[in-house]
Amino acid sequence: MSKFSEKFQKICQDARLVGANIVVCKDDEIIDKDFYGLASIEDNKKTNHDTVYRIASISKTVLAIGLMQLYEAGKIDLDKDISEYFGYKIRNPKFPDVAITPKMLLLQTSSITDGYDDEELTHDGIPLGYNGVNGSDWDVSVKDLLADTNSKYYTPLTFSDYEPGTHFIYSNFGCGLVACLIERASGEYYYDYMIKHVFEPLGVDASYRAKDIKNREGIASLYNTASDGVSYSLCRSGERFVKGGYKEFPLGETFRGPAGGLFINMVDLSKIMRLFINRGIYNGVRLLKEETVDLMYQTHWFGSDIEGDYRAKGLQMKVMHNFEDRGIAFRGHTGGAYGVRSYMYFNQKAKFGACFITSGGYYKSTSEGILDVFKQTLSALIDEYYPEPTPSEFKFELGEKKATVDNRTIIFNEAPFEYNDEIYLPAISLADGIGIVGHRIDEENSIEFIKFDKSIKFVNLMDFDKTPMAPMKEVLKALDIKYEIDGKKVVIKY
Repeated sequence: MSKFSEKFQKICQDARLVGANIVVCKDDEIIDKDFYGLASIEDNKKTNHDTVYRIASISKTVLAIGLMQLYEAGKIDLDKDISEYFGYKIRNPKFPDVAITPKMLLLQTSSITDGYDDEELTHDGIPLGYNGVNGSDWDVSVKDLLADTNSKYYTPLTFSDYEPGTHFIYSNFGCGLVACLIERASGEYYYDYMIKHVFEPLGVDASYRAKDIKNREGIASLYNTASDGVSYSLCRSGERFVKGGYKEFPLGETFRGPAGGLFINMVDLSKIMRLFINRGIYNGVRLLKEETVDLMYQTHWFGSDIEGDYRAKGLQMKVMHNFEDRGIAFRGHTGGAYGVRSYMYFNQKAKFGACFITSGGYYKSTSEGILDVFKQTLSALIDEYYPEPTPSEFKFELGEKKATVDNRTIIFNEAPFEYNDEIYLPAISLADGIGIVGHRIDEENSIEFIKFDKSIKFVNLMDFDKTPMAPMKEVLKALDIKYEIDGKKVVIKY
């Protein structure tokens, strides 16, 4: 047993997890993996490396692969009005002139919410909004929820008070709409599309329908903790998953299920993670172009403490900055539903990542906004396996909307420019380029940059066409980061 496995087993025991699996990868290889506990309490069935889980919201990052394939094929324009794909006008009624785009859905800034903030099927006897119909097989369409104000399922609560594209609001419905876009652009049913174009090429046993899983007997049951603080209650059994599932809705209407319903084991999930680490290729199979993965990996939005561990977003990826003040920026996603708690986190530069899941247990949140079992397992695997940091160079030219860092590309919203012996570039891109997450202090242009023990705050940054522009020299001086300027060429070294 490795030192990491010893730590992992103790973490699982201390948190009284029902069952758990973890896979750790470095340089496209699995360097450690382990499992713990039971896949089913009722059947006394132990977990193993092949145990299959419903992984919850990590499904959202996997879903994005399908949309980005269609983006590459020219069938999806990330900045196009989604109304043009659905065939009817979709607008936040509070902002009738502002289009909602696929990119906003991927960033969860579309202003489309899940409606009621719970998943009760009815309110006062009437099912309303996404949460009102989610979990049902009722014939409710996207149009019923978003466009037809006379529909009995429509509620204004589906739309937030924020202008589309300006604020993050976690939305399972928004991710379901991405699946609908995949269907409308490809002409294929979402679940079939993902099997044919993602899972089969990678050679993974995965599906959003449990009945499609080859290792159906290996699907773990999921558990909630009981009120006595000791025992567990069955939330969903593996058998129920296989016998259940949604019916096949009309093409373009599969908004229920994709946000959290993927079934897969952690070894196979690590193959999808390595696809991102390797910029679109795994085991000789290329599913996405390098520049497409770079676009997904790039930080497109950041916010404040009110978003918790959603302080920054790539395209359907979380960006977790400076884990435990170690200067490590992980990308990926977490998941939580029916007792499951999971993460898929990786760092492309280090070619390092891990996939973890538990089917239930007595975990709790930490002051950093992540679960204690997440923090403890990540800390243990970093201590044991994370490579020593190597120098980075963030390069760009004045007047150009493209930069490189660690061999990946960053696209600027606005081109950097020089003014009064200072160089201005998008604040979010500067943060991304120097490996941090900009911390938004309020809802406007007040931003704090933090790198280890150094920081600098700005109130009302220069706003250029809705893009906050940061003074590069001032930021780098405060953070003690060196740079070189040769004509229009800028190189930041750290």
